[in-house]
Amino acid sequence: MRNAQFTVDELTGVLRRRKLAVILPAVLVITISGLGAFLLPKQYESSTTILMQESQTLNPLLSYQLALEMQPQDKLGDFDEIVYSRPTIEDLMDSLGMQGIMSNPYLKDMEIAKISKAIQTSRKGSNSFTISYYDTLPARAQKAVRVLSELFIQTKLEVENRKNDFTVNFFKKKAVQLRDKLQNSQANLVAALQRHINQLPEDDRTLYNDINKYSNDIAALEQSLKNYHDALQILDTAAKTSANEHIDLTKLYLIPLLDVPYSKELQKAVTDYDQLSQKYTEDYPDVQVAREKVAQLVGLIENAIRSEEIRKQDQIVSLEKNRHDAISSVQMATVANSQDQDLQSNFDIYQKLYNEMEVKLEQAQTNRDLGLNSARDYVVIDPPQLPVKPAKPNKALIIGGGFGLAIFLGLLSAGLAEIFDTRVRTPRDIEIFEKPIIAYLPSPKSGRG
Repeated sequence: MRNAQFTVDELTGVLRRRKLAVILPAVLVITISGLGAFLLPKQYESSTTILMQESQTLNPLLSYQLALEMQPQDKLGDFDEIVYSRPTIEDLMDSLGMQGIMSNPYLKDMEIAKISKAIQTSRKGSNSFTISYYDTLPARAQKAVRVLSELFIQTKLEVENRKNDFTVNFFKKKAVQLRDKLQNSQANLVAALQRHINQLPEDDRTLYNDINKYSNDIAALEQSLKNYHDALQILDTAAKTSANEHIDLTKLYLIPLLDVPYSKELQKAVTDYDQLSQKYTEDYPDVQVAREKVAQLVGLIENAIRSEEIRKQDQIVSLEKNRHDAISSVQMATVANSQDQDLQSNFDIYQKLYNEMEVKLEQAQTNRDLGLNSARDYVVIDPPQLPVKPAKPNKALIIGGGFGLAIFLGLLSAGLAEIFDTRVRTPRDIEIFEKPIIAYLPSPKSGRG
């Protein structure tokens, strides 16, 4: 092999001999980079930055201390998973008017891959994130960023609300189970006390009748609350009906049967709307007026029911306290045996568990109600702007990089051509043969004969 050390004159000679090997690759690369800088399609970038405020309540499923320890530190840990998920991109395509592509599975997969590459995300901390989108159309880039941010917030809220709903339903079921056990335990205790009722003074025997009255009143109030719950579900379905859809009146006709406030007014409004909607379309003015009347009454009844729920729940708490006091008075006046003591112990345990479960249910409902308004936690601090200058291609970067690559490839090709050239030009080229030099030939450029 040749010695890798060269003098300046030798390097100059190499470049002089291999100038074509230097120039041709350099010209080719510079030409390609120049064409690419001016012929590549222009890409416009639009971005938005959103701040997630700290307003999450503690998980009511856990104790206070454990809830503090288990509270997630990284609330945006699933940020990229949501933004780059297939359902999110499909919704984005639908918003951008790509319904035609959606019908072709092959084109759809290709477009999803293309859009995924056009999305760029970054996080500036544990509570803020940035979404960028590149497109050949400035307006579409701006719209895509806005839709992506809305889809992320919507998906995040749906996940949180689903978790909150599950928590509320879980506690509701547990509260019902404990209430049934409490009522069974109480019935057993009252039956045992009734066996000793003859031992009570005549004036105190009315306590047992009071217990029965309290139990009947509580059962009536609980049935009323159940009716209220069924009515709220029906009204919620009606309230979510869009303005151009016909309201489902099948269940709204059941509202008067549930004995809720303003039920008669709603029945008349529903009847008027039903009669008009059978004759005219939803765009007819009289139908719209009747529909608005139904919507107003639905909202009015919802507010009235929630107020009545609170009032009746307070009544139940008061009646349960009175019943508990009456039972305690009856037991104290009787000759309690060991069986009665066991029944009382079971009753006290279920009473305590039920009260605790009611508190947790209230916490879960509060958490759910706060979650319904948690969209306010996301604040757009940098809304997407309509880009006026293309972000790609970067002409200066492409041309500068192409020029640097051209020089590198030119020198590399010249060096490789020189290395693989077997002709003898200098004494250094013959040293590898370990033979003596017997004569030197003068260079044609030296001027000697």
